[in-house]
Amino acid sequence: MNSTVCAPITAAGQSAVALVRLSGPDCLALLHRLTGGKKDFPPRRQVFCRLYDGKTVLDEALITYFKAPHSFTGEDVAEFALHGSPYIRGRLLELLCAAGAVPAQRGEFSYRAFLNGKMDLLEAQGLCDLISAGNKAAHDLALSSLDGRLSEKLNRLKAQLTDTLAQIEVRLDDVDEEMPPLNEAQTLQSLQTCAGQLSRLGDTFSVGKFIKEGLKTAIVGAPNCGKSSLLNALVGFDRAIVADQSGTTRDTVEETLDLDGQKIILTDTAGIRDHALDPAEQEGMKRSLRAMEKADVVLFVADLSRALAPQEQALWDDVQKQNKPVILVLNKSDRADDAACCPLAQQAQYSVTLSCKNGQGIDALKKQILAFVSAPAARAEDGVMISNLRQYRAVVDAQTELESAAVQLTRGAGLEIYAEHIRTALRALKDLIGEVTADDVLGVIFSKFCMGK
Repeated sequence: MNSTVCAPITAAGQSAVALVRLSGPDCLALLHRLTGGKKDFPPRRQVFCRLYDGKTVLDEALITYFKAPHSFTGEDVAEFALHGSPYIRGRLLELLCAAGAVPAQRGEFSYRAFLNGKMDLLEAQGLCDLISAGNKAAHDLALSSLDGRLSEKLNRLKAQLTDTLAQIEVRLDDVDEEMPPLNEAQTLQSLQTCAGQLSRLGDTFSVGKFIKEGLKTAIVGAPNCGKSSLLNALVGFDRAIVADQSGTTRDTVEETLDLDGQKIILTDTAGIRDHALDPAEQEGMKRSLRAMEKADVVLFVADLSRALAPQEQALWDDVQKQNKPVILVLNKSDRADDAACCPLAQQAQYSVTLSCKNGQGIDALKKQILAFVSAPAARAEDGVMISNLRQYRAVVDAQTELESAAVQLTRGAGLEIYAEHIRTALRALKDLIGEVTADDVLGVIFSKFCMGK
């Protein structure tokens, strides 16, 4: 890239300090121009100097110059620490552009870092995730990509497969049969080992997805069973309206809960019953069903103080068909001590008895919800996980190709047949790391970055 780009790297609005980044071949020339000809900008040292708008002083700033390739982008970079006036920041960007720089696109600094070999694609995506991390678990997951642990794991697999492929290809070129035959047992073991590691890595996707995006948890049940009270008890304040009248909740109510660093997205839904009172309640029930379908975990609330209605049993049966974890929440234990009186208690794999009124059992429910994220995460090797669909598909594709190569090897197929499966698996891993990714795919990935990064 021959252009020099600039952008603010701190949030918009008034603040004590604002930062502007400049990156590209004309960086040093632009510094000299804006500082009235100041010559001395030692790399990686802050320099206090005035910025000029013509003959007028625009600001007194701290400027840090990074000489290529020792910078974030791998190019010449300057970072301006300004007073946080929106006018000063905006005017500096205008002056830079008037002098030949162009505004940076979303993610352009990171894109340049990727193109210049400062980070691979997995590390770049880890940086994007780190910026957007809203809880400790998401922060830790992003760091595992940013610090190269996922890349290191995949590069080890790539190196092992490359060596295996080389052993095959050298024999394909050995027309005079001067080399000893391929050690098929060793090759098969290598293929199975790599496929197994990819399988375990692929299994972490659901956990990584929960950590990154949050565990979507829908609270469902019949009207007046205590769904809104449960939401309020879990989040610790009155988020949803609670009343004795049935049908109080007409729309879904969403709130985010941080449980031991894990993001849990709770959705309170309208009570579902056979006959709605009006069109608003009918629409509320439709939205409840949609929320239930999108949820990762369902909290099915049943009222222990009353007999189970046939429509509740029917709703329970429908939830079970969703093929997702369901926690039976037996509410109002302060009114009925015997949880076994609920017919659903014998049908539930997971159940918690509690009282939203006095708070008994709420902590137990939180632990049960958290188990759906933390238990599988504990099985992830070295804490390395994948968290987006593109990564998952590449891992699964590579795994499938290696399994096919192993099958062809056991069937006694020719070297070229299972060599091609290994080549395809390697292409999937290279695409994942970013060695062979198409430009249009890169454009989509980096467009998700925030401005200034």
